[in-house]
Order: sequence, then structure tokens, then C-alpha cells
Amino acid sequence: MNSMVALIKREYLEHRGAFLYAPLALLVTFTLAIAAAIGANKLRLPYVPSALKFYEIGFAFIAALWFFYLMVALFFYYADAFSADRRSNSMFFWKSMPVTDFKVLSSKMLAGMTIFPALIFLAVLVTGVVLYFHTMLAVVAMPRLIVPSAFEVIASSLRIGFFALVYLALALLWYAPFYAWVGALSTVFGRWSIPLALLIPGLIGLLENLFFSDTGPRAGYFLTFISQRAEFGPDDDGMQAAFLSAGPVDVGLLLQSLFASIDWVQLTGGLIFAALAVYAASEYRRRVIAT
Repeated sequence: MNSMVALIKREYLEHRGAFLYAPLALLVTFTLAIAAAIGANKLRLPYVPSALKFYEIGFAFIAALWFFYLMVALFFYYADAFSADRRSNSMFFWKSMPVTDFKVLSSKMLAGMTIFPALIFLAVLVTGVVLYFHTMLAVVAMPRLIVPSAFEVIASSLRIGFFALVYLALALLWYAPFYAWVGALSTVFGRWSIPLALLIPGLIGLLENLFFSDTGPRAGYFLTFISQRAEFGPDDDGMQAAFLSAGPVDVGLLLQSLFASIDWVQLTGGLIFAALAVYAASEYRRRVIAT
């Protein structure tokens, strides 16, 4: 267990630039840019009934941006991490401990599913605090807004923060097979896994359409499945309606809609695929790279 903690800590130290320093720089930039826009009365917003609704919409929007950043950063992380110790020869140090290749790659997978998302979620919460002060500035700049009480802001933050946490956890589980796929390719092809992760499915879809063009959906069964599998979450109209409603955001309704939108069989199958991909990559490292 201590070796697993050490491996995950190593992943944090080697990749904290993308998941700690870069988010800090973005947070400072966001804080200064929005404060300057509000102070100069350059911020143009659609009609919102209260400052609390302004805060809720802003918090949800910023959380969505942070999650998009995380998903993209994780793709490039896995495309590099599974072969990074091979380039630096540090993999031979861990083999001498001895630590199995499966444990090393599992630590990389776990780091991307736990510690790095935790850092981004912390950035979401800090952004929420910053946005609260921006909301107070917006009240000064736009007197028509109704000032929310501290209790209302805290309650709203807890509701949206809880929904964001559940949404993030399920999204990570949903996209785990995609990350395991690019990571497994990285074990064999290094950084060429980035284009190959997209090229190989594209070629499979092309071959299917060439040989079976008269049957099935227009894009073929394979690409149709991949495109549907890449979608996550409830429909955008339902999300917008929940956040743009006059009253507080109904998190219970949002969670119910989120759970209903998930194909739990596909999620389970995806996690099994991810585990098999990590195991196959570890076997390749053990049998081919180290010999």
C-alpha cells in the first residue's frame, strides 16, 4: 500500500503543472478579468431576477468550464503518463523494488481518477468564493439586483457544489475507457497515441462502411456507438431550464435527470474495458519493453 501511495505522489509531483499551477494562473486571470469588467461596467448580462440567480448561473458555468479543462488535460495526461517512466528509465527503479507493471499503471490510472480531479474540484470551490465577491460588485454596478443573504449563498453553493461533485465522479467513470484506451496506446506508441487514439477508431469505422455500407445506420454501427458513448449527462435544455428558473436550483431534480440519462450497463462495461486495457498495457511492459 505504501508503494501505491508513493507512486500516486510521484504522479502528482510530475504533473502538478497542469493540474495545480495552470489552474492557479487561470483563477487569478479570471478574478482580475471579471473584477475589471464589472468595475468598468463592461459586463453585459441577460436579465436575471436576483443576484443569487446571477451567482448560481455563474457558478454552474464556471464549473462546466473547469470540468472541460479537466477532461482535456486528462486525455493528454494519459497519453503521456503511461510511457513517461519508460523514457526516463525510472520504470527500472520501480521494478527493482519490486513493483509490478500493473501496479505502476494502476497508480497512473488512479491518480487521473482521484487526485487530479480533486485539485480541479478545489479550483471550482475557490472560484465559487471568488464569484461571490464578484456578485457583490455586480450588485453595486447593477442596483436592480436583489442582494442575497449569506445563508442563501451558502445554501446555493452547497447545492450546486454537491451536484457538481456527483456529476464529476460519474463523468470520470463514464470516460474511464477512453482514457485507458489512449493510455494503453501510449505504452506501445508513446506520444503518437494522441492521434492514434482517434485514427484507429476512424479507420475501423471507415472499413465497416466500405464493406457493410448497405446495412445499419448511416455512419456504421461502430462510429455510431462511439459517438453515442462519448455523450454524457442529461439534455442541455433540461439543465438550462433548471438553472434559469425563477427559484433556487432544484438539485434533486437535476440528480434524478442525471441518473436517468446514464446507461449503467455501458458504464459497467466501460470500467471492465478500462481495467483490461490497463492490464494488457502492463503485460506489454512486462513482456516486451523490459526484455
